[in-house]
Amino acid sequence: MESRVGKAVIPAAGLGTRFLPVTRAVSKVMLPVFNIPTIEFAVTELKKSGINSVAIVVSSLNSDVQKYFEGTADVQVEFILQEKANGLGDAILQAEKWVNGESFCVVLPDDLIFGEITTIKQMISIHSKYDSTVLALKTVEDDRVPFLGIVESQQIDSLIHRINKCVEKPKLLEAPSNLAIIGRYVFTNDIFDYIKQTTEGALGEIQITDAINAQANEKSVYGYEFPGEHFDTGNPAGLLEASIALAVRDPEKAPGLINFIKSLNL
Repeated sequence: MESRVGKAVIPAAGLGTRFLPVTRAVSKVMLPVFNIPTIEFAVTELKKSGINSVAIVVSSLNSDVQKYFEGTADVQVEFILQEKANGLGDAILQAEKWVNGESFCVVLPDDLIFGEITTIKQMISIHSKYDSTVLALKTVEDDRVPFLGIVESQQIDSLIHRINKCVEKPKLLEAPSNLAIIGRYVFTNDIFDYIKQTTEGALGEIQITDAINAQANEKSVYGYEFPGEHFDTGNPAGLLEASIALAVRDPEKAPGLINFIKSLNL
């Protein structure tokens, strides 16, 4: 049964402590990759995927995000206030009323993915085929495993997995694999029920991986091992790497930047 996905949620209320002191004055999602805020990449990916209705979950400190999207004509943006930061699961739960019983996407601006076809568009196609929740997956190095949500899965196609369980930030020796969840989700609406049943997990917060794990215990959940190029812009080094990658693809900026890097004699 085909299930149309027309809405997306972008959690943007994070404090951005890894970017202090700049995030005392600027929201983390407004920090630029080259000259474009990370949240703009998220909205652009959604538009390219056919989604024009977006809810951005913000805190009372994110007035710059709201100002940035004032007067946006090509996408309908609404803002939902998360009064207290309590994990990604809680941030998504704030959008339950707005989602209004539909399946929906979640895009995390920290995860920037470049590719010919948007990752979310591919995931919506998989969701439509299976009428199930779909997660974006990527194989990561051992040193990244303790910082991410990791899955145990069965590969059923070249890029598609059936999820058995999810573990949030496991110790390396306890991790079921090196296959990590990367900032893109297509959820069936009942994920809200699983979030409500979830108790505080890693870091004392409501973790979306715990809700997904509960969902996978009762029904099918799938993963899409996306082929696109991924940057984790949630840390300063990743933001810089993404900026360089974008700049060297700009025909005007690339020659000067490349010459400058060469001049450093690294």
